Amino acid sequence: MVTPYDLLKTSIDPVVFLLVLIATGFWISFKRRKKSSGYIVLLITFLLLYTASVSPISNTLCYLLEKDYLLIDGPNSTEKYHIVVVLGGGASDNRYSRETMPSYQTTSRLHHAIQVFRRSKARYLVCAGKGVGRLSEAKVMKNSAERLGIPITSIKIDPDSRDTWEHAENLNKMFPNKDIKIGLVTSAYHMKRSEREFRKYFPNVIPLPSDYLYSSSPLSIMTFIPSSGNLYKFSTVFREMIGVGWYRIKG
Repeated sequence: MVTPYDLLKTSIDPVVFLLVLIATGFWISFKRRKKSSGYIVLLITFLLLYTASVSPISNTLCYLLEKDYLLIDGPNSTEKYHIVVVLGGGASDNRYSRETMPSYQTTSRLHHAIQVFRRSKARYLVCAGKGVGRLSEAKVMKNSAERLGIPITSIKIDPDSRDTWEHAENLNKMFPNKDIKIGLVTSAYHMKRSEREFRKYFPNVIPLPSDYLYSSSPLSIMTFIPSSGNLYKFSTVFREMIGVGWYRIKG
């Protein structure tokens, strides 16, 4: 069932905003005698689309969101954790596939979490996330972790949480001991919001980002050529920044 929250998350995508601007520009051009207003709207849309599609802009926004986690130790760290929590990042599901598969983000997060889990000899690997597929993201990650050799007795799942807020709330209900040391695994762009939410309940949360959008490539003429990859980065970071702001308002 589509919820108002799902509609809100979809509608704040920059592509939706740009399409609304384009439609507005065309409407003004066709409906009004002074077509210059419509052309101005279309010009503004073009400039916004170009800005969102070039590397210097999208990469800078990625850096601002991920900068606090760029020097985090990788899975070879000897840090010890009681539990390792991995947050779902989507699942691939269609009526022709025989099973629900983890998305590339979920796969990256899970792979990193398993490395940390094994290295730190944590007691539990906790997989969290509901998603929209036939199987929850949590169950998809659990199945993949089992195939990769993690004992079923060491895996706990939270298949009901729909967002970061609920991930933290449900983990709070799952573990009464608030002094446990938690290794938190999610994408670097999503870590700021996640860490803040989990620290509301558990003081010993260690961020362990699994992948980064930011890349330190040097400026050249190629970096000013628009690409769909840069637009994807911009869209992802833009929505995450909206999410960070919204969670701060919610408190």
